[in-house]
Amino acid sequence: MLATITITIMLLTPGGTVPSGPPHTDKITHALMFAVLAYCSRYARLSPIVTVAWLAVYGIVTEVLQATIAVRRSGSVWDWCADLVGVAIGLAIAAAVGRRVRAGRTK
Repeated sequence: MLATITITIMLLTPGGTVPSGPPHTDKITHALMFAVLAYCSRYARLSPIVTVAWLAVYGIVTEVLQATIAVRRSGSVWDWCADLVGVAIGLAIAAAVGRRVRAGRTK
């Protein structure tokens, strides 16, 4: 829950207050944030399908909010695509950690 609140604040912070970086840094940032959310969702024992579903909807909602109410922000389909890439990365990391933990228990 804390991760979701923190990331929502980050996504809706007025534009221009976040330092710019190399090209596409924002896409990498989106992917990393959503990887964290996906990992946390799996840690909370949400299924992969539920994780993908809620994060896909959350990504759409945050992009719409950026386009409509956030100051100096714009919504982007490409940001949402980066969000989904992050979800896939987070799910893959959670699966790898889960396998490693289960393997450690059987020794």
